[in-house]
Amino acid sequence: MAPPSPRPPPSFSATKAEVRRIDPATVADYRGVINAYLVPRFGGKKLDAITPDMIDAYKEELIAEGRLSNRVIVRHLTVLHGIFKRAKRVWGLERNPASADLVERPQVTYTGKFDTLDRGELEALVRAADDAQDGALCKVAAFTGLRQGELLALRWRDVDFVGGLLHVRANFTSGREKVPKGKKVRSVVMTPAVVDVLGRLKEREHFTGDDDLVFGNVVGEHLDPWALRRRFYRALDRAGLRRIRFHDLRHHFGTNAITKLDAYKVQSYMGHAHYSTTQRYLHHKPRPQDAQALHDAFEGSGYHDGYQTEALPPELSDTERT
Repeated sequence: MAPPSPRPPPSFSATKAEVRRIDPATVADYRGVINAYLVPRFGGKKLDAITPDMIDAYKEELIAEGRLSNRVIVRHLTVLHGIFKRAKRVWGLERNPASADLVERPQVTYTGKFDTLDRGELEALVRAADDAQDGALCKVAAFTGLRQGELLALRWRDVDFVGGLLHVRANFTSGREKVPKGKKVRSVVMTPAVVDVLGRLKEREHFTGDDDLVFGNVVGEHLDPWALRRRFYRALDRAGLRRIRFHDLRHHFGTNAITKLDAYKVQSYMGHAHYSTTQRYLHHKPRPQDAQALHDAFEGSGYHDGYQTEALPPELSDTERT
């Protein structure tokens, strides 16, 4: 009897889902890129027939179309790189035609410009919310920097009124709870405004036990993120405010916290995996000591109000003086 045929190796997306245990939302994103873009473009070609020039041409066409941001285009290239990396290991492909040294990535820049609400606008948003819970959620988001999914996963056991801390232990995305982004739990200091608004929310009749969600629906289950966003936009409209994203409430925290706290503390509170992400807020940080230091530097060099006060050595010729 002939030996059974070996089982074919799993696909790239299946490997990510079943072996690497990548988050389901990320796997779904990979599959979306593969099915909607990569298969129509490269599906009829053999792997070893796909060249760096073909991938570079694909990248340039996406840029020229202007429908996708550079960040999304880089994601396409990342998925291609992963597919060919696996092909090298499983099928013996000689090189990875999507590697960064063969196909240049479009530049992804972070301007550090954020559209956030001022204090009066934030209070107007809270007043215009559909109900007290939505208003509280917006205020907590703006004063703690928690991501939307982290807010939706917050339970009363995570609220330490005595210690003045919120413990961020979970993130609700794609219909389930998982560890927060960055794979680390963290604690965030509660300002008196946050303590006050959560204290009033704790006085409601139902869903105040340790295991209950702080921000839940009428039956105590997780809020629908999309429905929450729709209510958020309605509240902005009712308050007569410009359209911002719910995520911009997180930037409200970052741009204000950086004015008083060390950048590494801001990184810790916001749960940034990389310090470079926190650096986007640094231009919001006032630096009066730097202004004084520069003033002292120019004073010491003999400059005052734009003019050099120190006389030039008399032995310099007219040509040397210019």
